[in-house]
Amino acid sequence: MMNHGFSGRLTDALPRLTLILCILQPLLDVLSYWLDALGIPNTLTLILRFAMLLCLVCAGFLLSRRRWLYWAAFALCALLTAGHTWACLQTGYDHVLEDWANLLRIYQLPLSTLCLITFLRANDQVYHALRRGIFWCLAIIATVEVLSLITNTNPYTYPNKSIGLLGWFYFANAQSAILSMAVPVSIVFVLERPRCKLWMQCLYILFAFAILYFFGTRLSYLALVATGIGLAITLLIAGRSKKRTIGILLACTALCLVCLPVSPMYRNQVQVQENALQKQENIDALIAEDEADAQADGLTGQDYTLARLSGAYEFHLGGLVHRFGLPRVAERYAYSESAGDLADIRRMRISYCALLLEDSPALSRWFGLELGDLTYEGYIYDVENDLYGIYFLCGGVGLGLMLLFLGYFLVRIIVALCRNFRQVFTLQAGGWGIALLTCLTHVYSTAGVLRRPNASFYLAVTLACILHLIQQAPAKGRNVT
Repeated sequence: MMNHGFSGRLTDALPRLTLILCILQPLLDVLSYWLDALGIPNTLTLILRFAMLLCLVCAGFLLSRRRWLYWAAFALCALLTAGHTWACLQTGYDHVLEDWANLLRIYQLPLSTLCLITFLRANDQVYHALRRGIFWCLAIIATVEVLSLITNTNPYTYPNKSIGLLGWFYFANAQSAILSMAVPVSIVFVLERPRCKLWMQCLYILFAFAILYFFGTRLSYLALVATGIGLAITLLIAGRSKKRTIGILLACTALCLVCLPVSPMYRNQVQVQENALQKQENIDALIAEDEADAQADGLTGQDYTLARLSGAYEFHLGGLVHRFGLPRVAERYAYSESAGDLADIRRMRISYCALLLEDSPALSRWFGLELGDLTYEGYIYDVENDLYGIYFLCGGVGLGLMLLFLGYFLVRIIVALCRNFRQVFTLQAGGWGIALLTCLTHVYSTAGVLRRPNASFYLAVTLACILHLIQQAPAKGRNVT
């Protein structure tokens, strides 16, 4: 009787608790930033996030009517951890706790999503609380950005170029993903407010777009365009009576496109191209110098080829050359002399991890490498892509499980739209759908979501709410009042 009473009170409190949980996310990010800026380890925020995850899992397990799903999730996480640990022990497991903490960061997405789905089934008001929570998250983020600008403490999205309004947030790629998810959901939340007049809608859309515009990344700018055009198309299909709102969305999007040449994103790309030309000139000079030396030494064949590339590869890929030798590195890069290849940081890190995996036991391909092994000569070669990151750190088994997890929701979405498009394709669904697509773009292009608890929480909210809308949609042919 006592347990039932506690469960009932917990169910009633879920909307308030989930709202608080959402609002805490940007505040924890700000705390992480300042701890890092002051040279203090982020152990505190890490403990706080893991504590919240533990509370979330305990509450979800207590309220769930399908506890077998939790036991299955726990079993899969335990088996993957055991396999990963076994694989790491084959080469010497030097930093066990750090490595397990990294695995827990990855596990947060599926566990949080499962718990939020349980909350939504237990209390429908949780859905509205999550929408309000995302709205307030964006408001807090905007406030922090303005404060950092006023106090001249903005760390910039691209600090080496002083470009982009980042605010007091720790990791730019994760923040880009967060904004890309929060903006479309927040705009829909405002558009559906009964007392929100057209001029208020216009101001808020411009405000939300400005956050993405001044952030400065290509993905944030892509999210801006996708949100404006995507929501306009959604309204055209699902709410044709709101022609003025459609016009506002398209006009605001067009304004941002017209302002592209003066945007932070464009200025960054111009500097990237200029730097690429300088890097190519440097590579050409190094190769020309080494080529002359190789000819003077009378080298021929493979020795000559490697000798003329040695300086350029040492300059740009020194860690790989020291770790794996010039012949293997040059072969992997197809003996390229292009700055687009040799100066590509993303490719360098992927190449390092791929070569390291080749030298590791076969079990590592199934369950991944130790996180600490991705640091060599003081440089961190952890890849800048979530899918590659999951593969290198959790192996084919871990990547397969993550793809199955994400694929389940994509299949549910496609099936629901095919069976009952008119009832499923609503303005709210459009907002969540844009949030999901822009987030998956970040998953493909960056390492800012699946292994970042702050960003993966927003993805968990998005997945849970999309599934909730699918399950709540009226059956095909049923009258909707």
